[in-house]
Amino acid sequence: MSLSNFGMNRRQLRQGGGRGTGSDHVEELMGATELYIYQTPNTRPKGYTGLKTFLEAQECEIIFTADAPPELSRYETMRITHKGTEPIPVVVIKRAHSWAHQRNYLHSFFKPLYR
Repeated sequence: MSLSNFGMNRRQLRQGGGRGTGSDHVEELMGATELYIYQTPNTRPKGYTGLKTFLEAQECEIIFTADAPPELSRYETMRITHKGTEPIPVVVIKRAHSWAHQRNYLHSFFKPLYR
């Protein structure tokens, strides 16, 4: 299964979701306890080492996992958390989100319903 099964043609897939600064919908991520970034298959993420160093300095963890929705199963999944179930700090969300947008990577998040 691929994103073309959802009505996207090759031109739209190459164009992506629109690169940007990552500030367009970052407020939706505030309070998230997990942030997932889906790396495009067969690419090396530029700037990953710097992002990882920053995350670790903020007491966050980034791991590669096999957890992904079925339609994204080809993508490598990066999972960012902060001390288990605590919300990810705002500076981390902003930086990781911006990093994902600059590389045109898909991303999703988990925010607890009640806090």
